[in-house]
Formats: sequence, structure tokens, C-alpha cells
Amino acid sequence: MKILTKSFWTKFFIQTSQRFSPVFLSVVLLMLVLVYFFVYFTGGTQNAYLHAMYIPIVFISAVYGIKGGLVIGVIAGLLLGPIMPHDTTTIVMQDTINWVYRMLYFMGVGALVGFILDRVRYQFETIHELYTHATETGIPNYQMYLSKFDEHESDSADVSLTMLINNYEDIVVLIGREQYAELLKKIYAALIEVLDGAEIYQVDTRKLWIELSQKSFKNNYVKMLQRFEDETFVINDVPLYVDIAIGVYIGRTEDFSRLDAFRASEIAALHAKKNMLKYSIYQSDFSYPHHHLERLGSLPMAIKNKELYLLYHPIVDLKTDQVVAFEALIRWKKDGEVINPLEFIPLAEETKLIDSITEWIVKEVIADYPKLTSKNDVMININVSQRNLYNPSLIERIIELIKEENYKDKTIGIEMTESTVMLNLNLTRTLLTTLKEAGIPMAIDDFGTGYSTLSCLSELPIDRLKIDCDFVMRMFQDKGTESLVKMIINYAHELDIEVVAEGIETERLEKALKNLGCDFGQGFYYAKPLPIDEAKAFMIAYNNKKKS
Repeated sequence: MKILTKSFWTKFFIQTSQRFSPVFLSVVLLMLVLVYFFVYFTGGTQNAYLHAMYIPIVFISAVYGIKGGLVIGVIAGLLLGPIMPHDTTTIVMQDTINWVYRMLYFMGVGALVGFILDRVRYQFETIHELYTHATETGIPNYQMYLSKFDEHESDSADVSLTMLINNYEDIVVLIGREQYAELLKKIYAALIEVLDGAEIYQVDTRKLWIELSQKSFKNNYVKMLQRFEDETFVINDVPLYVDIAIGVYIGRTEDFSRLDAFRASEIAALHAKKNMLKYSIYQSDFSYPHHHLERLGSLPMAIKNKELYLLYHPIVDLKTDQVVAFEALIRWKKDGEVINPLEFIPLAEETKLIDSITEWIVKEVIADYPKLTSKNDVMININVSQRNLYNPSLIERIIELIKEENYKDKTIGIEMTESTVMLNLNLTRTLLTTLKEAGIPMAIDDFGTGYSTLSCLSELPIDRLKIDCDFVMRMFQDKGTESLVKMIINYAHELDIEVVAEGIETERLEKALKNLGCDFGQGFYYAKPLPIDEAKAFMIAYNNKKKS
């Protein structure tokens, strides 16, 4: 279809709607005059040269349609009729019936060609309209943009904008797709009204591209934002608030094509949406989504190629000075480089990939457990993400996998961050209850990053909470932090919840936490995360050392 918008004939049929050009009319008259003299100087209508008149007839009929064909047929018939001799050497004139019949024939040919070409032109215009405008809204679309500018054309526009409609799904659920199209029309009309000289394209149902001059941008951008902030669009008596995020790319460079400029504005719009901003101006460090998409695309193969692996971080019982548990931590080694989990886990958490990764971790922990101990006397904790909460079948699968291996209760546990717990308290409570009934212990990780969870602890069937490492490491810097840690420990104990302190890096911190009555400790003071074999060796050596 792209060929259609670029072809000569499409352009010809579309552009012939602009038919009354003085230059074109001059060419038409010149053609008629040339054919007249050509016939005259070749002997008149007695010879076959008079058929040369079909050239301007067909040409003009193709451009001007039926009416043009009829008019040119009359003109051509008169030029080769009463004012054109049958024989120019003897100046013998034609019979009237002869030239009248010829004129009618010219008119018929002109009308027929005009009719056919009018129909073809109409079909091409219809196809072109459907191809270059959104079907439901009639707004110029991405193909219209490509038909005007080459995809790789250098020299971008002054300012390129991408507008995202963030609450698209909510609006469609409320009013339906057909009425949503009416909303898009109103948004388009509002943009045309506010932004002088802007060219607007509907890229998809929730995204618009806008090109405009820097002058128009400076003069009207604030008004546009205010318009969408203040105005409530009404569709079928239903008032709608449109939540938008706008990305802006400013500049005109030969090395940056128009398409590149829009891609940059899209990246800025996604940045604005993610950070809950109304707009964002593109910066070079916003280009991370391309890298992220590539990394996400590599994750499924990373599992198959065994590039993912687990390390185990020891957890020490502060009362007995024995290693009693480990936290399983995922790592990714790709092409000899170890990729930080913060560079791929948050990305995976935004997609369904996190479910596959979580299930893989559970299976790896189950496979590694016998390598660590044969007595089922050590706990291994597995982290569960926010997105996993919304997949009940995954939670059931985790329980099924653990139970299949016949582990005793409290040998494999689940950790969930405080922010995850508070994301949906009712759903979390249901999930924790399910795990509790299955004999799988639960811990709240990174506790202290939010204060609202403290009041909810009594409602949650958890076994442990882990105080965030930032709190622990600031205990000697801020007396208020030490008091808060003490309060958390005491309150948790009143609820029969054990407490793990993360981030222990010195002996002094360990002693302070023991004095506060903390149950367990975890941190680099004991060891860094270790492969399973090294974790087992460390546990044996540490426990024997402390016993002696």
C-alpha cells in the first residue's frame, strides 16, 4: 500500500482535482492550436491526420472529466469542422453533416473517457482518503505523514510533539469505541484551534503527532496545556477528563530526520507518563527505552541459555550466632558481563516476563536446596514482585512446586516488599492467607520505606519483617532512626512477628541490634551473596566457628 501513495498515477488522479491552473489551460490551448495547424498543413480533413485531435481530447477529458470531455469535443469538432477545409489545396469545404457527425463523435469519446477517468479518480481519492486518514475519525494518519515527507527525510521540523492519552482504556470502557472516536475529533479540533499552523496526525487510538513552528510553540504551548487541564470534554452528555502526557522535541538539524524527531518526542512522552508529568522535553539520556526493549527481548533466551543464575545471601540468628536462612538473589551474566538486577528486574516487572522469572527462581531454589542441606533445617527465601500478585495461578503454581518436593514447613519462604504489600492490601491479605494455609512463611522486605504499613501489621498473617538497610545503616547517625528501629522491633514482637535487620556491615551494628532484641541479621558483615556451593561452605564454617 505504501507504493500506492508514492506512485505517479495516484498523484496524477489526486492532483487533477486542482484542474484550473493557468499554466495547464495554456498547455491545452496550445495543443488544440498545434493539432489544428497540423491538420491544415497536411491537406485538411481528407487525410487521417485529423485523428491527432484525439490526443488533446483524451488528455483534457482525463483531467476535466465528463464536462471537460463534452466541451473539448465541441471545440475540437468546430476547429476541424466549418473552419477547416476538406482539401486545403483546393479549398473545398466539408459537408455540414460530415463535420457535425465528427463533432458528436468527439463529444462521445470525450464524455466516455471523462466518465471512466472520473470513476477511476473517485476510486483513487476514496482509497487515498481511507489510507491516509483514520477510518473512525477522519484525522490525517501516519500514512498521510509518510505521503508528505519521506521516512528518512533529513531536516526535522522546528518542534515535534507526541501526545499520549493516558486514560484511554478507562474512557473506552465508559463510553465505548465509537464515542471515543468523537472524543478524538474534539481533541483534534481543540489542538487546531489552539496551535497556529500545526499539522496533526493520529498515529493510533491513543497517540497524536504534532508538528509546528517554534514561534507557534512558544506562543501557544502553555495555552494548550491549560486547555486540557481546564476543559472537560462532553460526549453524549457524559463529561470526560482527558489525562494527557506530552513529549517535546525542539530543534531542526540535518542529521535528525522528521521521523527521528517524532521518535524522540515519543520517548519524552513516555518519560512524562511514567513520572506522572504533563509534559517532558526530550533529553539524550531519555533514549534508554531502546536499550530496555532490547534487554527485555533477550530475557526469554537468557533463561533458555542458562545465563540467569542464583546467589544466596546468608541470614544469621542473632541469639545463637548461627546461619539459619538464605535469601535467593537472581543474577544475569551475558557475554561475560554481569548485569545488575536493577537493570532488568524492574523492566521485567512491567511485563509478564516476571512471572516466568519467578517460576524459574522457585524451580532453581528447589533444585539447589539439597545441595545446601539434607536436613531441611535451613530456610531459603524467594522474592515475589508486584505483578506476581495479580497472577493467582502463579501463586498456586509456586505452592504446588514447593509441596511436590515434600519439604517440611518453613524451609522455603516468600519475601514481598513493603510497597508491594501496600499496593493492594486486600489482595495481599488474601495471598498471605493462602500461603499461610499452605505452610509457606511470609516476610515483608524493605520495611520502613513507608510508614503506613506499621498500622496494618496486625491484619497481615506474616512471620517476619525485614527492616530496610537504610534505616539500619543510619542508626548511629540519627538517634531518631535508632528509636524508630527499636519501636519496629518491639511492635513486631508484640504481634509475634520475627525481625530481620538488613544492611549489617559492622560488628558495632550487630551488637546494637542484639541489644535492641532483633532476631536475625543480614549484611556484608557476614558475607556477600554466594553461589550455592560457597554458601554451603560458608554456613558450615561460620556455624562451627561460632559453636567453638
